[in-house]
Formats: sequence, C-alpha cells, structure tokens
Amino acid sequence: MSTVFNGAFAPSIGGFLTVRGYARLIDIARCSYADEAYQRDLKPGHVEDIKKFFDDGEYLFFPEIILSVQLDVDYDSNGAPAGDPFQMIREGKPFKSNISGLDIKPRKASSARDLTRYEIAVPDGQKLFKRIDGNHRLSAFEALKDVEFDRYVAPFCLVFFGTAKDARRNEKALFHNINSKALPLTSEEVFKGIVDAPEDFSDSDLNDRFGPEYLQCRQLKDRLDFSYLSNLKSVFGKNEGQDECARSVLIQSLQDVRGQIDPKTTLDTEAAFEAIKRINDTYGDKRLQASTAQGLFAAFLYFQLSDDRNRGTYEQFTNWVLRTHQYELTSINAADLIKIFGKIAQSRKRQVFVSMQFSDDTKPNFEAIKSAIDDLNAKHDLEIAIRPIRIDQFDTGYSYEINAEVLRLIEDSGLLIADLTHGNKNVYQEIGYLMGLNQGKGLAHENFLLVHNASIGDVKKDIGFNIAGIKQLRLSDTNALREAVKEQVSKFYGLG
Repeated sequence: MSTVFNGAFAPSIGGFLTVRGYARLIDIARCSYADEAYQRDLKPGHVEDIKKFFDDGEYLFFPEIILSVQLDVDYDSNGAPAGDPFQMIREGKPFKSNISGLDIKPRKASSARDLTRYEIAVPDGQKLFKRIDGNHRLSAFEALKDVEFDRYVAPFCLVFFGTAKDARRNEKALFHNINSKALPLTSEEVFKGIVDAPEDFSDSDLNDRFGPEYLQCRQLKDRLDFSYLSNLKSVFGKNEGQDECARSVLIQSLQDVRGQIDPKTTLDTEAAFEAIKRINDTYGDKRLQASTAQGLFAAFLYFQLSDDRNRGTYEQFTNWVLRTHQYELTSINAADLIKIFGKIAQSRKRQVFVSMQFSDDTKPNFEAIKSAIDDLNAKHDLEIAIRPIRIDQFDTGYSYEINAEVLRLIEDSGLLIADLTHGNKNVYQEIGYLMGLNQGKGLAHENFLLVHNASIGDVKKDIGFNIAGIKQLRLSDTNALREAVKEQVSKFYGLG
C-alpha cells in the first residue's frame, strides 16, 4: 500500500520542476519530515498558538506547504529507469525510483491546453518529502492527535530534486528565500485591520478569538492622547518620521505583562491606563524619552501593575534602568529584563544596611552583627546570601554626610540595623529616612532593628526621647548582641 498525492505539473519561474495540488493534512504529515540542517527549531509557544488556531476552527485557512523530494536512482541496480528522471517527467513519462520506491505516473490531460497531472505514490512507512515551509503548522497538527482533522486538506507544492547534494543546496536556498525575501506585513498593519474594525469583529470576537489584549487595545488606543502622553511618543511611534506602532506595542506589552503575572487571568484595563500615565511621568527623564524599546516599556508596565514585591518595586526598577543604561538598548525582551532585575531585587532584599558610628570602640558591634549573619548563611546554605554593608565601605572616614548614595543604599536594602551606641546623629537621620519611606508607602516599621551595647555606650546619653518608644535590643555585652541579632535577622528572613 502507499499514500497517493495528485497535482498539476509545471516548471516554476526559476526552472524547478513542481507539482501543485491538495492533500489531506494527515497524509502530508505522515509522508514528510523536517530537515534539522536548515529548519528552524520548533518554538513551543508558536506550536501552541497554531494548535489553538486548529481547535478554535474559525477563520481556519492553510497557506501552501512547500515540500521537496529526491528523484533517487541507482543505475547499477535492477529497476533503474531508462533515462534521466527530470527529462522523463518533463516529457510526461512515468518514473519509479529503484531506491526509495517513489512512484510518479502521469495522468492524461483532458485537453491540450490543460497542465499535465501526476499521481505520486509514497510507499507506506516512508517519509520521502522534506518540509521546506510549513513545518510549524504540520507539527501542531501532529500534536493534536485528533481524528476529526483527518478530513481536512491543504494545498501543497512538491519540488523535485536530484542528488542528495543537489537537494541539500536547493532546499536551503529555497528555505532562505521563502523566509527572507518577502516583505513581511507589519504587526501594526495586521492589528489595525482587526482592532479598528468593530463592524467586522465585535468586542467578544476580539476577546474570545484573538485574546483579551486585542479588546483592551481597542478600549485603550483612543484614550491615549499623546499631546499629554508626550514622553511616550518614541515607544509608540508617534514622532515625525517614525512608523506608528501603538497597537502592536499595546498588545505585545499587555501580553508580556499577563504572561509574567498570571497567564490565566486578564489584566484590569483601567489599571493599565493609569499605569501608562504613571510610566509617561517616568519617561519624563530625557534618557528614557528617546527609547523605542517595547520590551522596556512592557517591563515598566509590569512593575507598575504587579503586586509581587519580591521581584522589586517600580521605583527600584526605574533607578536600576537609569543607572545601568538599559534605555540605550534598542531591542529588549521584557521577560528577560524582568527576570534579571528580579534576581537583583532578591539579592538586595538580602542586603542589610548597618547604620552606626564608626570608631575603634564600636568596631566589636559590627563584628558581632557580621558574625551573626555569617552564622545564618552557613547554617541555611542560602542560594542568595544575606550581606551586611555599611557606608564606610563606600565612603572614607568616620564622619560622613547623608548623600544620595547613602539614601539609595538604605532604600535598596531589605533590612536596616541601626546601632544606637554613642547616639550618632547620622544614625538617627538614617532611621528617620527609612521611617519616612515606610510611612509614605503605608508600610509598618518592621524593616529596621535598633540595637545598643551597654558595655560600650551609655543608654541615658545615647538614646533620645524621640525613639524611646520604639522597640530596641539593649544588650549588656557584645556576645549577647551577636546572639540577639542572629535571632532577629533569622525571624525577619523567615529562616526558622
């Protein structure tokens, strides 16, 4: 038994011998395979999208699948054809390979004006056709494993090649030309024809058939007035000389954010609109205004809409982007950027800022704090270690001013340990700064720890009335300080 394909024969413009016809998808899939030497790796997400396209069934249309086949001949073995396979096919004569069993037979044309038709038989169990274009579509079909689709047919074009070397060179060249020479339809053009046509696609069509982001794009695009969202003109392609990309940026960014937050939920459209206005304020920075990277915008949108503070806050992300010049990149993958900063944010949460007076007699206090943290890291074998830092590791000298770097370090740190020993005024200012941050964000004062070592300082002189009501660890010696800090830091990070 064999699988039979029927089609019309004609040389292509470039002289390749081809047969074009229609066949069942299941037959094309059964008799063909992808050559890994030039085919793109299957992208699971793309295959899943095509599977959904199959499952939905609406607007289901298949463009032509391009296949190739070798006309293999061994002239030294029995059953070899009498002439050149290509010449035989051009002349409308039958050909059968004495190597693969491929059997090509002409069918009589009904009139002289009709194209020659061929019947091409592939022996059972043989995969003789190579997939030049259409591999993702066929792979998605194969993954469905649904007999309901046995009846579906698709157009195919079968190109004949000779030797293995000849076939390999031509297949790669055709694959390259098919995938690189045509001028692709831009995402904006595709989206415009769907999003801007409520007479053709209702709101429910957009949501159910294309995805919630298409409906949200329709709801948002006319509300985005770039006379006041002027800082986002570059990223949305609204400047003179740019190609507009508002719909594609909106849809892709909303998809990126939903994929990071929860692919099974739909983002709140009004919240997204308010987030875009906030991002416009952030893009007021001249460095960001020039950015056209959709992925960077999507990452800003994520940090504005996400409640997951373990990956960092919007403010922290903004500072990091500006400090590390991420805005200079023209192409950014939002998921990668969010993941990278999430790791950085986790590391920062394990950062403990130690605020204290730096003098010879208080040095044992820092050593006790550092020893306590070292013990916790060793005991729990933490992937991201807890790391104590103090300002004199960045600035020199024992006396320092509150500057932007100090405040940034405090804000970026997960925990502040303030040593009140000797009542240093800068320590009080740093405590006050963190308390102000907490109050502004509506957070409880749970991210700082106040300690005092009575063996070095004097409680009555060191601790002012303004923080006397806040819980403090008042210890009588350095070892007790070490053990108390270890216990409190362990509780703060949930180490048990």
